[in-house]
Amino acid sequence: MRRMWWMAAVPALVFGCATGSSNKMSDSAKTQDAAQHSLQKAADAQKHALDEQQKAEQLQQEVVQKQKDLADAQARLQGQRAKAEQAQREARTTADEAHREAQQQQSRAMQLQRTEAQQNQQMNQQNQQAWTQTKNVSGRAVSASGDEVLVRSSDQGDLRLKVNDSTAITVDGRMGKADDIKPGGNVRASYQMIDGQPTALRLDVTSRSGSSSGASSGSGSSGSGSSGSGSSGSGSSGSGSSGSGSSGSGSSGSGSSGDTSSTQQPR
Repeated sequence: MRRMWWMAAVPALVFGCATGSSNKMSDSAKTQDAAQHSLQKAADAQKHALDEQQKAEQLQQEVVQKQKDLADAQARLQGQRAKAEQAQREARTTADEAHREAQQQQSRAMQLQRTEAQQNQQMNQQNQQAWTQTKNVSGRAVSASGDEVLVRSSDQGDLRLKVNDSTAITVDGRMGKADDIKPGGNVRASYQMIDGQPTALRLDVTSRSGSSSGASSGSGSSGSGSSGSGSSGSGSSGSGSSGSGSSGSGSSGSGSSGDTSSTQQPR
């Protein structure tokens, strides 16, 4: 009976061991699968973490590059601002210099204008004085026309004198005109500069014929005077005056004789 129980129990025990072994193997497999799954999950998480780390590092590099670019841009901005400020200072300096130069130029221009105005005034005064100043010339007539007389003088050379209606002309002591002036006559003239031309105010002309006749009449009167003085107060003085052909000489001769007789009476 015991043997049969044992024999019956052995298969049951074997079956139970087998069942328990299979159950244990199934739990181990599940555990291993769970561990593998956890490891895979951890690996995936680690991979994901690595990917995210790489992304973070890449973004960090981009941030560093952007910061570097920003720093470069800020440096360029500061440099450009410095250049702009320098340009503004130079512009203000240039504007101030230009303003001062303009003021100096304006002052010089005003000074030059005043100087030119003074010079023009002095020149006008000098010209006015020269135009209104009366000048004299003496010489010989070279030619004469209705409105011009050419006079040759030793100190002023050939001088063309304009003649107009206001010019007073005398020829041999008589009133005349420019056409009456003959070449070679002695000319004494007074003139002024009018419109840049020497214009005669007065012309006194002595022609050659007039000067020769005046010289001969002067010699005749001197001869009669000598005859009158040669008379001794007698009647011969009258004959001496009649010989000279001048009544004036006879009267001076008689006067001389009268004086001679009057001075001889006290003797």
